[in-house]
Amino acid sequence: MLGMYPISVDLVGRRCLVVGGGKVGLRKVETLLQCGAVIDLISPGVVSELKELADQGKINWKCHDFDGSDLRGYMMVFACTDNESTNQMVFEMCKEANILVNTVDDPQKCNFFVPATVRRGALTIAISTEGNSPLLARRIREQLERQYGNEYVDYLEILGEARVLVKKMIPDEDLRRELFHRILAVDVIPLLEQGRKTEAKERVLQCIYSWPD
Repeated sequence: MLGMYPISVDLVGRRCLVVGGGKVGLRKVETLLQCGAVIDLISPGVVSELKELADQGKINWKCHDFDGSDLRGYMMVFACTDNESTNQMVFEMCKEANILVNTVDDPQKCNFFVPATVRRGALTIAISTEGNSPLLARRIREQLERQYGNEYVDYLEILGEARVLVKKMIPDEDLRRELFHRILAVDVIPLLEQGRKTEAKERVLQCIYSWPD
């Protein structure tokens, strides 16, 4: 099997469909909401948390079984039911319509996989086993969560501001790259771990303004 292409997708305002109203469907809905997707949920019954989201207008719950007419206009579909024949139908119809589809716990009925992720502000680290071992992906994610703490939220913010400043100051791309490497060599993580964000930012600015000394 050829390797899969890893990407990050902007789902803001995009229509996504979750088929299945159980706990797995809830997890998919919660993640999609965090990404700003417009979510339809198809299931004759749902867990209380999903009903609450529907009552709040955060998702559109269609209280019926899945049928093929429900696929039009969706960018991404998740099949999360406990009915194998329903999941099979969702997969086959999505595949026919060239729609991205993920069938939970069935790698053979997926044309994309959702990686385990570590999020720290603008930093996202994704781990995928392409459906071979979600448990291993979870274990690696937990290791990375310990390695990359919440201090990286501030660190990425500082680096983003530094990048904008450097691009304004230095037109030459090769020289900019050299300075970016020097900035990364400034170890401000211990300061951020102590909550000393202002001091960390000053260290980075000092590195920039002292260039090319």
